[in-house]
Amino acid sequence: MTAPTTFRERLYSFLDPSDGAGRAERLFNALLVTLILLTIAVTIAGTVPEVQREYGPVIRVFDYACAFVFGLEYLGRLYVTPLRPGYDGSARSYLRYATSPLPLIDLLVLVSLLVPATTALASLRGLRLLKLLSLLKLGRYSDSLQLIGRVISQRAGELLSTVLIVLVLVFIAASLLYQVESSAGTKGFESIPQALWWAVVTLTTTGYGDVYPATPLGKAAAGLIMLFGVGMVALPAGMIASGFAEELARLRQQETAAACCPHCGKALE
Repeated sequence: MTAPTTFRERLYSFLDPSDGAGRAERLFNALLVTLILLTIAVTIAGTVPEVQREYGPVIRVFDYACAFVFGLEYLGRLYVTPLRPGYDGSARSYLRYATSPLPLIDLLVLVSLLVPATTALASLRGLRLLKLLSLLKLGRYSDSLQLIGRVISQRAGELLSTVLIVLVLVFIAASLLYQVESSAGTKGFESIPQALWWAVVTLTTTGYGDVYPATPLGKAAAGLIMLFGVGMVALPAGMIASGFAEELARLRQQETAAACCPHCGKALE
């Protein structure tokens, strides 16, 4: 691999090192991770009225400082878009990269940091909580989180099928218990939308106990639904576990291949 010569190539190598991160890259990533964690801590603390009253101006200064650092990173990643595989220097490529998941998260975090708490837009308290999205930025700097993302991406089809099955079971369970319990006047089963709360809580094995069937037939049906719930919760866990095992095995094979001599195939000392 040739050494980067232009500023854009050096910046691309700095932001997206492909040959192992050097000391400067590691320090920069550590700074970003630290700022992300501090942003989350400050956001959580800022919801306490006493903290907001006493340290509100300090929090705003901190938000602007983080926005400055994150903004430079965002612009830098956007600037090196033509060097990314599958992209070129056209406006369409810039737009395609800017609307991909991680850059969109970066942009939302920037917006939430820059909007003052006194504006009408920021009165929508949910916008301020967009700063919590900065947690998702950690995936860019953590190999473990990237591994989780790859496993979920590889198993997306199976996980989606499981989610659809769970949704079908939730509606069937709510409809069944509505038919059985509504005629008995059991609280929480007066309609199918109300029974949906019991179905979700039961199938996810949470079991709050605030809504429960009262008739013998309803209890029998609920018992079967609970058994289905245990199995449905175990299915995605098993899929993700097997995906982790396959991904770890693939990484070990890559490490073994990289450590072997390219001529004789023997492990390098």
